[in-house]
Amino acid sequence: MSKIAFIAASPVTIKAFLMPFVNELKKNHQMHLIANFEDELDYSVIPKGVIVHQVKINRNPTVFSDLLALIQLIKLIYTESFDLVHSFTPKAGLLAQIAAFICRTKNRYHTFTGQVWATKTGLKRYFLKKMDCIIAHLSTHHFVDSISQRNFLLVNKVTSEKKSSVLGHGSISGVNLDKFKFSQHSRSQLRESLGLNDDVFIFLYAGRLKIDKGIPELFTAFDNISKTNDCRLVIVGHDEEQLLSKIENNNKVIFCGFSDDIPAYFSMADVLCLPSHREGFGNVIIEAAACGLPSLGSDIYGLSDAISHNKTGLLHKVADVQDLENKMLQLYSDRELLHTYAINSTKRVHKLFSENLIVSEFVSFYKLHNL
Repeated sequence: MSKIAFIAASPVTIKAFLMPFVNELKKNHQMHLIANFEDELDYSVIPKGVIVHQVKINRNPTVFSDLLALIQLIKLIYTESFDLVHSFTPKAGLLAQIAAFICRTKNRYHTFTGQVWATKTGLKRYFLKKMDCIIAHLSTHHFVDSISQRNFLLVNKVTSEKKSSVLGHGSISGVNLDKFKFSQHSRSQLRESLGLNDDVFIFLYAGRLKIDKGIPELFTAFDNISKTNDCRLVIVGHDEEQLLSKIENNNKVIFCGFSDDIPAYFSMADVLCLPSHREGFGNVIIEAAACGLPSLGSDIYGLSDAISHNKTGLLHKVADVQDLENKMLQLYSDRELLHTYAINSTKRVHKLFSENLIVSEFVSFYKLHNL
């Protein structure tokens, strides 16, 4: 029985994206999960028989703690003699691939889920890009979670055709179609709890509130639209950069904080907005689509895979408030077009992005390489 280690900085990554792989692989492999497991709640979703290791991997650069984490990883990988080390997220990828290379682990995989340096300039871009180059060089193979992102990495000479691949048509682990589906009950109940009737048009943002997610542009565009139209902007997620305190008061903006029941919000809304400056793929787009919710996103690599422009939603020029506003108005005004996008979105997800399909591709790749 092969010993496989999944390594990520945060247990949230494992719980949100990797459990379908873990549940399938544990049938024939000894599975180990390595992350910053500090909270007892982090262990709550770990299946029986899966071995967990605590290594404090910080997302942000901290020289001493990074060195300590690297030493811990080297000791752990050497002691356990894993047949495969598979890393996820940039920091965990860098430390895990260095450690696995030093320990001469035969199979070293990494999954790229977007590049921090894509929107940076100068020395910061150079050093962050070099980190990805090191990961790509040390890994024996790497997955990329969208076709357009892989092309971006090829053009920037981070990876090669031979060493990289995309599972199916993209995404990290696909969409659980049993969990993500439209619910009329959730729609009615949630709208009622927010004091909104069924006729009110709702734009939805779901995710972390950060500048590079395009939140300032979204606020500005919505503020202009809402002055003359009956609509609301519902926001679900953590305000990581205190952006809500920097915008003008608008009683048509409803902040709901973090929610575990995101399918209910997808069922309740009319359009998902993701005006991000960078995304590896945009899993939230296909999760929303599975619930019959079309999307409006920026025309960048990753999102251009998740949204089929003029078929399942619209793409706008990145960081362009006027174009974002125009397309928000277009979707608000043309309900027939919006309905068509909703139907197309759901069909496309079922055909291309189901969790079963992506997991099957993932496991098949492992088997092809005798794991």
